[in-house]
Amino acid sequence: MTYKPAKTTKSTALKPYSPAERRAVLAEAREQGAISYDRLDRLLVESARTPPKLRGLLRSLEGVKVVPSALPDDVLAGDAELDSVLDASLTGDLFQRYADRVRMVPRMTRSEEHLLARRLEFARERLRQAIDRANLQLDEETRDTMLMRGVQCDDFGADAAEGRVSCGDLNEAILEAGAVYNHLREHFVKRNLYLVIGMSSAYRTYGIPMMDLIQEGNTSLLRAVEKFDWRKDVRFQTYAAFWVRQAVERMITANRGIVRVPNYLQQKMRRLRREGKLPRNHREMDMREVSKHFETNMTTAIRLMETDRGCASLDSTFRDEDGNTLGSTLEAEVEDRGLPDAEQELLGNRLGDVMSENLTEQEQDILVLRFGLDGEPPRTLDQIGERMSVSRERIRQMQVKALDKLQKPRLLEALKDFL
Repeated sequence: MTYKPAKTTKSTALKPYSPAERRAVLAEAREQGAISYDRLDRLLVESARTPPKLRGLLRSLEGVKVVPSALPDDVLAGDAELDSVLDASLTGDLFQRYADRVRMVPRMTRSEEHLLARRLEFARERLRQAIDRANLQLDEETRDTMLMRGVQCDDFGADAAEGRVSCGDLNEAILEAGAVYNHLREHFVKRNLYLVIGMSSAYRTYGIPMMDLIQEGNTSLLRAVEKFDWRKDVRFQTYAAFWVRQAVERMITANRGIVRVPNYLQQKMRRLRREGKLPRNHREMDMREVSKHFETNMTTAIRLMETDRGCASLDSTFRDEDGNTLGSTLEAEVEDRGLPDAEQELLGNRLGDVMSENLTEQEQDILVLRFGLDGEPPRTLDQIGERMSVSRERIRQMQVKALDKLQKPRLLEALKDFL
């Protein structure tokens, strides 16, 4: 399936104001009580390079509100289009619809990434000042969470013992600064959601639903936005790749397989397979080579390779119209409770009487063959269907119907001594 190429927005390199222009812009902003983002961007080119300069700009713009830019190619100009793309109702194949819509979002250029990162840093520092001036009784963890994750009222409780506050305790300056920070961060994340789709697709064969991987990757993308330092002069996608890959691989480690293998060992196994040093077919493995690669003994290497085996649920269905499960193709296991021969004979007689009184002859034959009664070996649904010249699904339906008949209270009462 082909996708539309991602749209990009034009962006020109920003030039900082001259000293005279800077004084004029700041004076006009203080007089009007507002400054647009396009003017703020030119002020931040130099002021955001060091924390002292940024704090100096904040003092100069104290009490000045930041308003949207009137320029049509501003980095925030596509907000309405972005929301309509991501918030629309999704039906059908959820992942495919989600991926199609995210790929329609315009991607950010390097200059737009740095520009938006400077705005985000300015908004975070303004939020920090608003919190400090309010003299709230916050513990260090809650304060750091507000500065990195923004003001999320749902996260606040009224329990003072935990150092948390309710939204009623926050003044207007904190709420306003938090709203600006949340808006900028949300836009930054939305414009980079395509990174998560691309990186998560590489792990779609690991047995974890794609939308679960996407959700975990999107959470890590939030963290990448909060920690991104534009001064390193690298693309955001290069920096975010580390966070997304870490989150996805940790989720796979925690949910894949019955035996949990440490993440660093799974990463090493994947790397050795990519390099061709570790065969994908377990039968072709030389345990001496495996132990050498992992710098361990033979016993540990064998146990490590055994944990790498896949697993499947007996309730997983086949891709057919009947909806049959994997368990329906296996022989029924009869638990051996170690009853004495006399009790087993008595149980067999009692069960035979109950079945003959309540089941048809065909239903009795199905249960006897399926569960290995009367000395018969347990058989699969396919084997029973072939023997009776009917389909596997029909045998399964008749088995369910027969078992339902035996669930009556009076019949269970007759067998209670053996249950």
